[in-house]
Formats: sequence, structure tokens, C-alpha cells
Amino acid sequence: MRKFLPLALFCISINASGQLIYFPSKYTTDSVTFSKNAPALARQIIFVYQDKDKVEYYDNLFRLNMVAEDYQDALTHLDSFRRILAGSDTLTVKGVGFHYEVYIITQISQPQIKVPFNEAYQTFFPRLLNALPLSASAYASNLFEPDMKVLHDGFYKLLNNRKSGDSISLDDAKMLCRAYNTYRVYSQTLSLVKPMLAEFNNKTFISDDSVLVRSRDGATLSLREVRKTNAPKKLPAILLFNIYSGPLERTYAKDAAIHGYVGVVANVRGKRLSPQEIEPFEHDANDAYDVIDWISKQPWCDGRVGMLGGSYLGFTQWAAAKKLHPALKTIIPQVAVGIGVDYPMQNNIFMSYMLRWIHYVTNSKEVDQDDFNNDRHWDSAFTRWYVSGKSFRSLDTIEGRPNKIFQRWLLHPSQDTFWQNMVAYQSDFSQINIPILTTTGYYDDDQLGAMYYFNQHHMYNRQARHYLVIGPYDHFGAQALPRSEINGYKIDSVANININDLAYKWFDFILKDSARPALLQDNINYEVMGENIWKHVASLTNMNNDTIAFYLTNVRAAQHYKMDEQLPLTSEFIRQEIVFKDRSDTVQNKFENIVDSVFDSSNGLTFISKPFEKGFEFNGSFLGELKLSINKRDVDISVSVYEQMPTQKYFKLGSYITRASYAKDRQTRQLLQPDKIETVPINNSFFISRKIKAGSRLLLVLSVLKNPQWQINYGSGKDVSDETIADAKEPLEIKWYNSSVIKVPVWK
Repeated sequence: MRKFLPLALFCISINASGQLIYFPSKYTTDSVTFSKNAPALARQIIFVYQDKDKVEYYDNLFRLNMVAEDYQDALTHLDSFRRILAGSDTLTVKGVGFHYEVYIITQISQPQIKVPFNEAYQTFFPRLLNALPLSASAYASNLFEPDMKVLHDGFYKLLNNRKSGDSISLDDAKMLCRAYNTYRVYSQTLSLVKPMLAEFNNKTFISDDSVLVRSRDGATLSLREVRKTNAPKKLPAILLFNIYSGPLERTYAKDAAIHGYVGVVANVRGKRLSPQEIEPFEHDANDAYDVIDWISKQPWCDGRVGMLGGSYLGFTQWAAAKKLHPALKTIIPQVAVGIGVDYPMQNNIFMSYMLRWIHYVTNSKEVDQDDFNNDRHWDSAFTRWYVSGKSFRSLDTIEGRPNKIFQRWLLHPSQDTFWQNMVAYQSDFSQINIPILTTTGYYDDDQLGAMYYFNQHHMYNRQARHYLVIGPYDHFGAQALPRSEINGYKIDSVANININDLAYKWFDFILKDSARPALLQDNINYEVMGENIWKHVASLTNMNNDTIAFYLTNVRAAQHYKMDEQLPLTSEFIRQEIVFKDRSDTVQNKFENIVDSVFDSSNGLTFISKPFEKGFEFNGSFLGELKLSINKRDVDISVSVYEQMPTQKYFKLGSYITRASYAKDRQTRQLLQPDKIETVPINNSFFISRKIKAGSRLLLVLSVLKNPQWQINYGSGKDVSDETIADAKEPLEIKWYNSSVIKVPVWK
């Protein structure tokens, strides 16, 4: 049972900087004093803590329960966390949080069995580990390889940075409790676990973590290789070519071994044991070829290699396909980064996040989780840049660490040869004749990249044997285990599939002549949100049998403007003014629920349709043309589309951002002529499938992109990375013409 204390004891107050909790700084003078007072702090946090993201909520809550020494609640909420993560997978997910579970169960049981903690822990650990399915135990075994110095330094940094006073912010308190809990658990258990884990791993796997491979140009690449102890002498190998080096890689390699393959994780140049400089994306095509060549010649490999992985690891598969090695027989690019398409810029607009990610992967030979997870630092850095009015090129200096990779990328604002040379491009796709399975999600941050590769492959290779699976998944769900609920939306039950299981069924299909996975009934396999069904078609065009065109009129409809299916008879416009020098809008909603009672209309106009008499499926990416004139030479535009349901809640359907000067061609900038009516195409929006209910409306937000998360385009016509607030001069004046149209692909 959750414990509650009288409200008066909490001394909670709200001020401009957020929620504060009573916790005098004298309680953080040293770790011993803090540990005595940490349970009371955790209970205060639990009493007020809320989070719309249920994964984040339970992930924090069970840890807070541990600090509060409410171990039964901790076990309950750890189970809740797993259930939300699980989707259809009830096996592997049992290993999530295993290091905490053993600790919790030991704490619960120790009073009854009346033995010292260490003795109790050594009893429960092997018992619980051996009770797990092999896939879960392989995952769990890799949770006990932390960098204790990093954990120690992270906790003591938070402790020592505590400012004087009687209160602490809710966020700081939560971070402090999390860091303390992790460091405490590992400090007490790691020495106990190591001999037991060594016995488990030696019994189950043959592995080598220190393989070094030389590339043709003399670089050294670092690999891990894992096989089951009872595996046949020769097997196909599954390769993950990875920039996110760390102990978790062993899980991926072991997972391949468990599924009947040799698991190989290779790190990109400069990572882990590689002495070279870390230069993300730049060498992966050539290096992947050399790694595959080495793997194919090993005595444990039968000469066939498949590739797997998501995000950057999806990109490295398309990089490998650019220079296709004969041994590479299939790839499964999941949520693949579209370099030069959706990262580090989306439709030619650079994102502030790129600097955060660069530090994440280049600060050390592994990944720098502490730096990456420091939301306060990065929010502050991006806001300071935004408020300063300085050029985007100065962001790294304002953040405090000038970065040559950041500066190098900014030299390439178009999809030029710098990006093209990294990955399969145009005619390269015509030579890619291996079978491919792409997975992505409607709410995947890299969906535009995944769909770019899919569309380019089919465009340049009419015989492409390339399948697509897409559903209501975010970036992580579409490459592993979908969440049962994402951002306020509970996904349909049929969408709860195990993406990892699908991947290995695909490998069995291609490499072991097993049956084709049942889900893959045609080239395009998509889940219709709200109908709880999968549909299967041969091509994207077969998803629709009609298009509804909505014109963005200047006629008022309460607080909105009307979207009309008829082209207005006379040309009219809505006038909008954007004052770039106004930086009072630094606090914006970066987190938007899929289903919510509000939506973000910052710097925008809103348009709404009439209620629909009949329901239909919104299937695909919306298209359109924006007719506008501006008093400058360029502008960055954002379009978001929602279903306004009869309940008056909003369901996010899709979005699009673009730089007007690149909207017609992402390789060639075409500046606008001031005060001339121009056409800006909408041609690369997010893809979705959703049953729109009768009585619903479509709501569209049309806005100018202006916030700390993206470059600011002041419209001077100069390289946007070099523009400053001095280039803003007079406010941006836009005339949005009522011949602007949004075209929605539908199935009726």
C-alpha cells in the first residue's frame, strides 16, 4: 500500500521556477546524512509527482519507492512499468529492471528469512535469474556492467551542487533520488553478482569482446562476437553496426545467438577499442563493407550475413547497401536515420538537438549518458542561444564547448554530396537487390528517413523486394517492443506486436528457408488506428481510393478559420505578422500528447473543417500547396493536422516543416521574391493511418517556425546558420492566400 503523510508536513510551495519541496541543504552535506533523509524526500516526491507519459511515470515511481524503502510498492510499480513496455512480449521484458527486482525482493524477504543481506541476495539472484526465459536472462545479465566511476561521480555531483536553502525543486529532487538509488544498488550488489554471472555466461555462450578488424584504409574497428555453446560449427551471422557503444551491446549479440545465429556488434570508427577520431556517419559505408568481409571469412560463419538495428543502426545498413558486399543477404533497417533528409536537418532546417546528440556519441569511447540526459543543461543552452539572437553557428560556443563536427555539418544545409556520399543515393538503389524489411511508426522521429529509403528503393528499382511494417509506434517501439500506451494514446491490441521477434522471423525466412512472417501479407503492412486491424497492399497508392482537398479560407469559424472543400471564388488572404525580435516565447510545449485537450498553435493560424457526416480512413502523408507572399526572401513553415473528435479532444495526425527556399528541391535553394505570390509545396509530411469518426473535424495549424529547438530563419537570404537577430530588421509580414490547399489521402 502506498503511504501518505499529512500535507502540512510537506511544506510544498509553487513559485515561478516550478514546484519546490522542503529539504534543507543540511541534509545534503554528505552522503551519509543524505541517505538518512532520502526516504522522507522520496515520499514527498511521490505525493506530488505526476507525468502524462506513463512509461516515464512508472520508471520514476518504482525507483522513488525504493528510496522511500516502500519495497512492496516498488515491486508493484516495477511490474506496471514492465507491462506498459511489454506489448505482446511477456518474455524479454521480464529482464527489464532485473537488478532492481533482485534487490527489492531481497529487502522484502530478508526480515522473514533472518539472514544478512549479502547471504539473502546470493540466494535470490541465481534463483530469479534461472527462472527467466533465456532472452530475458541474457538481457538481465548485461545490467550488471555499469561504470561505477560514472555513477559515483554523477551522484556526488548532484549532491555537491545542491544550493543552500530549505527547499529543492521537484526535478532536482527526482534526479538526486534516481542517482542515489542506482549508485546504492550497484554499490551493494556488484561484487556479489560478478562470480555468479560469470558462471552463467560461461555455461551459455562463447564470446569475444575484444575483436579488432583493420579497414582497407588502415583504421581499426572494434567488434564483439557471441555464439551459443551448443551452436553448430557454421551459422549465418547477424551484424549490428553501432555508434552507441556500451555494455548493452552484449545483449544484442546474445539475442542473435539465442535465435540461432552468430551475433556480431561492430562499433563505428573511433568507438570503444578503435583509436581513430569519432566522425559520425562519414566512414560507415566503407567500414561496413570491411566488417562484413571479415565476418564472412570466419570459421564460425557460413558466408552469409544479415544486418539489424534501428535509428543510427538503421542508417548504417543503408550505408552498407551503398557498397553492397556479396555476403550481405538481407537488412532490416528500423526507424532509419535519413542523413541529410531528416537529420541533422529536417527538410533543410537544422535542429538544436544535433549538438546534444554529437556530444552524446563523441564525448568518450562509449556514450555519455549523463551529458545527454542533462535536460536542464540543454534546455538552458538552447534557450540562451535563442534569447541572445546570435547566429545558429554560435550555438556550440554558447553551450560552452565549440564543436568542429557541428560546424562541419552546418556547412552543408542542402542534401549535397557531403550527405549523398554517406549512404545509398538515387542510382545506388537500382543495384540493391537483396530482400529488405523496413519498420517505422506513425510517431517515429525518423519516420521521414525510413520512408525516404523505402520510396527511393522502389523508385529506382522496380524489382525491389522491400517490405514495410508501420503502425502506431514511436522511435523506440518500432525497433523493439511497442508501448501499450504512447503519449496519451492506448494503441490498438493488434498493434501490440514484438518487432524484435518479427525481425528474427524475417531472418529465418531469408536465411533458413522458413515461412514468411504471417504479418507480411504484401509489400505495405499498416495498422489502421481506431479500427484495430492490419491492412496489406502492394503499394502506397493502393492505400487510398480518394483525396479530399481543403482550401484554407479567410472566413472565420469562431476562433478558427474555415477549411472548405470548395475553391473560393475570389482571391483573398489572411495577413500575419511575426516579430522575430520578440523572444518572450521561450517556454513552449516541447512534449505534445497524441490525444489531448489542447494543441500547440504558437506563431500560428488555425483552420477547421465542417464535421464529417461519414467516417473514413486517413491513409498516408498529406500533400498540398501553400500560396503566400512575404516581405522577405525566405521563411520556415510548420503545418500540423489534428482530428478534433466529437469529445472535443484532439488526435494528432501528422505534421510537416519546411524551409520555403528548399521546398521544391532539397538540394538547390530557390529564394523567394519579396511581395510576390509564391507556391510552397507540401511534399514530405509524416505518414499515418487513422479511422476518422463521423462527427469529427480536421483542424490544421499553419505557423512560422520560431522556437529554441530549431534554427531561426530571419528571411535575409543569407546562409541561415549565419543570420542573427540583426538580420530580422522589420517584422515578417505574410499573406496566406485562400487558394492554399491541403490534400488528404483517404479510403472511403
